[in-house]
Amino acid sequence: MKIKVLSDSTCDLSAELLSKYDITTIPLTIIKDNQAFSDGITITPAEIFAHVDAGGDLCSTAAINAGEYTEWFSKYHDEYDGIIHINIGSGFSSSYQNACIAAEDFPNVRVIDSQNLSTGQGLVVLKACELAQSCTDLDALKEQLDAFTAKVEASFVLDQLRYRVKGGRCSTVAALCANLLNLKP
Repeated sequence: MKIKVLSDSTCDLSAELLSKYDITTIPLTIIKDNQAFSDGITITPAEIFAHVDAGGDLCSTAAINAGEYTEWFSKYHDEYDGIIHINIGSGFSSSYQNACIAAEDFPNVRVIDSQNLSTGQGLVVLKACELAQSCTDLDALKEQLDAFTAKVEASFVLDQLRYRVKGGRCSTVAALCANLLNLKP
């Protein structure tokens, strides 16, 4: 079977890996100063960090809507036997739900809830590419990916709490104490 692997831009895979495995990413919308940007297209992580470091507010994201997913799935529907789309975890965004709604119109699209973001999601995307090479049954591929996803646990170590304070998730005093004690949450 000829399988196309899609993912939300939150998988944070390098341009080299995206190219090597012919992975297409669908950009989430980044909201900065009440303006919408496309993740990785009209705004980069470096620009977001520079904005916040310069005193700007934290940016937020907006989920990809079902209509946008329908457009993306339509692009590949006729060219591939199957489409596997790996979403940012459903606990972080409504993108997964929206992708499932759009996929109802495409019998050859399967949506995977990565239950992760960033590198955790990226691992699921890479596993999808590996499994797609020998895929003979789209539903069996989805089952394998769902089982793999349940085993993926990604965590982050924060070097500092500056962004947590800025987002209201940590007090300035707690951040100061953590920094003085060299704690890495």
